[in-house]
Amino acid sequence: MAVQLIGGTGGDVPFNRTFFNVTLGDLVEPTKGTAHQLTLYLVDGTTMDVCRIEEMADQYLVLRAYRSGSDACETTLHLIPYGTIYRLEISEHGGKDDEGRLGFSWTERRKSSTSRRPR
Repeated sequence: MAVQLIGGTGGDVPFNRTFFNVTLGDLVEPTKGTAHQLTLYLVDGTTMDVCRIEEMADQYLVLRAYRSGSDACETTLHLIPYGTIYRLEISEHGGKDDEGRLGFSWTERRKSSTSRRPR
């Protein structure tokens, strides 16, 4: 079920592949040297603290998330349809001296003839 934004048309999703490929990078670029935490809020009430975005397909996002109450990055891949994400939270951490997890890693996708995954 996609969340419909006020003023949007049916089928619009607030966060899509273009958002994650372009806009997310633009948002964190000014503070590139600072660690960030990315939290996804899904329509089913699930909250995911992202540790790594693995791939961005046209209809879904492939990621790994931190385990609840732990700094361990989940070994399980999560395939999240863009339409199920209704809110994002991007928080900054002060830097190397902060306690706890470092946040998520995001790598801009580069064109390559041999690989489909971002490096």
